[in-house]
Amino acid sequence: MAPRVRTLLTLMGLSGGLAFVVGSVLFLNPDRYTEGVYLFVYGSTAMLLERLGRLWLDGEG
Repeated sequence: MAPRVRTLLTLMGLSGGLAFVVGSVLFLNPDRYTEGVYLFVYGSTAMLLERLGRLWLDGEG
């Protein structure tokens, strides 16, 4: 189970990082500000959950 969870966490962290970067770029365009906020919030949350998940898994061993 742990390898699957680690893969899921990795994908979550990567998608969060990508959303964070794209959202940050969208902030520069006033017409896309709202989309930028949503991507920024999703990206930040996904990266936080990825990190917390890894801490939880490392604490189990």
